[in-house]
Amino acid sequence: MLEALQQFLAPPLFADAAESRTKLVWLVRLRWIALTAQLASVFPAIEFDILEASRLPAFLGTIGALAAVNVATWLGLRQGRGARPIHVFGQLTLDIAALSTLLALTGGGWNPLVPLLFVHTVLGALLLEGRASPLFFGLLILCLFLLQTLAWIPPGLEPNLLPARILFPAQLLVALVFWILTTWLSHTLRAAQAHVASLRERRTRIDRLRAVGALAAGLSHEFATPLNTAKLRIDRLARKRNLGDDPDLVSSREALDRCAEVLRRMSGAQLQPDRLELEPADVAKLVENVCDTFAKVHEEATLEISIDRSGPQRAVLPVVAFSQALLNLIDNALQAGGPGKTVKIRVQSRGGRIEVSVLDRGAGWPEVVRSHLGEPFVTTKPEGVGLGLYYVHSLSEALGAELVLEDRPEGGAIARVSLPVAIPVSEARA
Repeated sequence: MLEALQQFLAPPLFADAAESRTKLVWLVRLRWIALTAQLASVFPAIEFDILEASRLPAFLGTIGALAAVNVATWLGLRQGRGARPIHVFGQLTLDIAALSTLLALTGGGWNPLVPLLFVHTVLGALLLEGRASPLFFGLLILCLFLLQTLAWIPPGLEPNLLPARILFPAQLLVALVFWILTTWLSHTLRAAQAHVASLRERRTRIDRLRAVGALAAGLSHEFATPLNTAKLRIDRLARKRNLGDDPDLVSSREALDRCAEVLRRMSGAQLQPDRLELEPADVAKLVENVCDTFAKVHEEATLEISIDRSGPQRAVLPVVAFSQALLNLIDNALQAGGPGKTVKIRVQSRGGRIEVSVLDRGAGWPEVVRSHLGEPFVTTKPEGVGLGLYYVHSLSEALGAELVLEDRPEGGAIARVSLPVAIPVSEARA
């Protein structure tokens, strides 16, 4: 019984921010409880001269009207009608209007049940988003002010009235504190919910990458032998028939070499944290060596290196795998920028991390690449296979690093790998 009641009253703290239907269901349940409490208060209010018999029809009429709205809302939800944030705002506004009417009939701001309005400051901060929350709070303060000026004071409350100049500021302060604290708590819970969802999505992506890596390794192993056999047979046929320059055989060799390269990259993209040979390395020096090697092989390339040496430069990483990842990013940047364009490689320390950025002068990142980052075979290049960024992303995930794709404001794209700084031995021991 207790568990069922707790489930019935469980607030939608971790519901989707756009799921207004869940919030309306909760409001309908709370309103039934509030209406029952208001009906139960009728006889004590009459007994203690807080509610006059002449005002009873208006009191019961307000409760009946609110109950009718609750039934209509419940039926609409049962029929699957759409719910939007404006509906939640309207229902809460209707609640404080009805409650203010009931309070105005029974003493206004001096009624002992005025704190029920403060409950709505909590509900508004909890269920409303953006500008709707402070707007609702403003309407609630307006109701408090009207209760001080337009309410009827029953005989049962007249002997112990506080001056309005004391009562209204006190009630305003209480409502403001409730609203601020609940707003802060609501934002904190939503941030925690977003963080948990991000971690869950990242875990799912890592599991998916591992599955793809295992499949890639299996495919590489199974197809390597048939491909090598086909290449040997083509070469033998070319020598036997003296067809070394035959266009069909040349195209066949190129296609087989391309398949072999794809399989090699697929096999190399299986990066598991427990299979990487990690070692402390000077990231700035490693980037310089990779760029020097790349420039010697690609003489047409123009690389510009910028290194900020004001912060820590060492990180724990697999040198060979990271060098290959950086080469992939530089090669992508050169292809995006086109001939004669300069590719910038920037190394800087920020917030306990080392950022290695590759900047080009191309058209920026295509949306399909952004939305499918971390998935293999996603590319917009006619001759691309979509494994370069996949390799870099897999390595980043394995190292606890982060790969970020951004567009340059002045035109071009940025690929940034953020690495955690290596902790010195003395600090690790401490």
